[in-house]
Amino acid sequence: PVSSEEPSSPRPGLFQRPYVCLAIGLAAFPVAKVLYYPNNIFNFLTTLVHECGHAACAWFVGMPAIPAVSIAGGGVTQWQEQNWQIAVLVWIGLGALAWKARRARAFFIPLVVVTAIYPAIAFTKAGLALAIFGGILFEVAGAAACFVACLGAHLERPFERPLYALWGWWMVLNRVCESWLILTDASYRLGHRVIESGLAEGIPSDLTQFTLQLNVSPRPVLYLILALCLLALPISIGIARWIRSRA
Repeated sequence: PVSSEEPSSPRPGLFQRPYVCLAIGLAAFPVAKVLYYPNNIFNFLTTLVHECGHAACAWFVGMPAIPAVSIAGGGVTQWQEQNWQIAVLVWIGLGALAWKARRARAFFIPLVVVTAIYPAIAFTKAGLALAIFGGILFEVAGAAACFVACLGAHLERPFERPLYALWGWWMVLNRVCESWLILTDASYRLGHRVIESGLAEGIPSDLTQFTLQLNVSPRPVLYLILALCLLALPISIGIARWIRSRA
């Protein structure tokens, strides 16, 4: 006799389960930290993202910049004085993008807001502050992008999911741990004011430069960094669900 029951679909493999892969990446983080090669590789990649963030934000406000990263450790980004012609071109480009996206409200409104406030950022001391803070912004955004990739509906190679998760956790947790140590450990906070090793040895840290540029206390800046890091995962989950809903 032929059964009328439909065959049950096979259960998804371990790497086909996005949230399981997020947990695997989180569990792998402390293991990778103590192993020489994974630690070096992920530190290099994170530094590369960080320095590209400085460079991208510097160009955004009209300051030509070149990022540099060393496989031996550390990185540094040098930028020139602002070229107002570049900044004006960026401003015009933002306006053009906003006009082009006028029928897509999800993109149109943010672009209009950025276009409106751009002069107040680019042509004031906030522009340099953005270039300094850009490294951290790109780390958090990079972590969010890794989480979205891990949670994606389809990947040609499912084993990539835990790797994306690991890199995302790496960027977020490294920044969380460093910020928390600066907040709670006076000796670490004192030693963190100037970079002590690597390619940027002898250069004031990003936090030091940022707080001096805007004349603010480090504490609220560190709380902002922690908040951004904590928001990376929930925002990524929301984006991944939105992408799935439109697929």
